[in-house]
Amino acid sequence: MHGTVRSWDDESGWGVLVSPEVPGEVWAHFSAVRTPDPDAFASLDPGETVLFTWEEAEQDGCSYRALRVQRPGDPGAGWDDAEDEDAEEADVDALSDVRIEFDSDS
Repeated sequence: MHGTVRSWDDESGWGVLVSPEVPGEVWAHFSAVRTPDPDAFASLDPGETVLFTWEEAEQDGCSYRALRVQRPGDPGAGWDDAEDEDAEEADVDALSDVRIEFDSDS
């Protein structure tokens, strides 16, 4: 999903992302920011456009938390669509093991 960095604090290592596709602000931690060099300092600039995935989770006043954040066009930043698809398939597989039976004699 595309979004914009609303705020970022390098000292505390987190900031807030916004997107018209998310119904609220998204908290982002530096550990979620993918960089082309895995050893690089992960930082974002307010106003910068980013790609991100998110989940519903309360964090520092935000209702959502970023799972992965990347600058569009960053080569080798670790954004692997296949990895995301595998995670979605794993979620579906976990749900497919649920079986509910009703007693029809009642």
